[in-house]
Amino acid sequence: MEHDFEANFFTLHALLDPASRFVIDAACRKLSYEADHMIYRQGDESHAVFIVAAGVVEALTHSPDGKQTRSLAYLRKGDFFGDLGVLTAQPRLASVRTCEPSQVLEIEKLKFIELLDKIPRLGAYFARNLARRMHKTSSEAQLDTYLLDLGGNLQHFDLLTIFQAITSGNHSGELRLNNAGNELIGSFFFREGRVQFARFIHLEGIEAVWQGFLDSATEGAFSFRLLEQPTLPFHEEYKITCDSTDLLMQGVSKRDAYLSLDDSWRNMAGKLHRKAEALQWTDEKTAALAGRIWELISKRPQPLDSLWRRLNYSSLTFLDVAAELVQSGQAEFAPDGPADGGNTSP
Repeated sequence: MEHDFEANFFTLHALLDPASRFVIDAACRKLSYEADHMIYRQGDESHAVFIVAAGVVEALTHSPDGKQTRSLAYLRKGDFFGDLGVLTAQPRLASVRTCEPSQVLEIEKLKFIELLDKIPRLGAYFARNLARRMHKTSSEAQLDTYLLDLGGNLQHFDLLTIFQAITSGNHSGELRLNNAGNELIGSFFFREGRVQFARFIHLEGIEAVWQGFLDSATEGAFSFRLLEQPTLPFHEEYKITCDSTDLLMQGVSKRDAYLSLDDSWRNMAGKLHRKAEALQWTDEKTAALAGRIWELISKRPQPLDSLWRRLNYSSLTFLDVAAELVQSGQAEFAPDGPADGGNTSP
């Protein structure tokens, strides 16, 4: 779901008049769950609507024999679920479980219907988002057709959606991305729905996957071919072993974190230079990247974009480390444009 006024329940809640907020709050019951708790199951009676107040929940469907599941979406604070079954008086079409300790607001069916009648703005909000989800469902059905036809437009589908379609279908094959000039910019090989090798622009391995998820506005086309072996050579050291569900979940989280960065950082519009004599770094996971950045900015300030393109890390991973260098006082970031007289951090 998109995290803007149209999709985030709590943003709408804050904009309503006090009387409307009071009526909504009185209808809500807060529930707390541990990780991996099934809030409701596919086929259950649709008794209530839920809003995520904290944590992450996953919506998923099950095959008739119960042996296969398909992840539909990961929902975070402000996202809601269960409204379709309540509004249509039909059983649940999917199951919803918690991915981590979470809190949800429950609005019982009759109270929910009363709220829609009492607060027209709330009714319009749920109607708009129901239409959005219907459109998304239609688009994903169209994507399945595109995959069978071996191609589609990247302006219609982001890489996360394409990955999810390949993963849920347990396909083996190669996904290729071409930019608007028909140049190959990405190649991803899947074995039974699980990505094993990846290249995107100058990156290889899992960091290439993360970058593909971040570059959701890429213009161009994708094609998927059913193959048993990749057509391009890949280095075994960059073989991806991440579980598909975890990979998609991390991808959503990383994209959210990336979009929350300051524009000057996300656009890499500026230079980084040293302020300290020696690097002090304690995080072992990012020590190699921090050391390499420190080495590259040893002689003169370096443009962020130029630095990043010399490293095999996604822009989010790179910017997180660069920001920590700035926040710890070991480096300074100078945005392009008029000087503002101080350091800038995302």
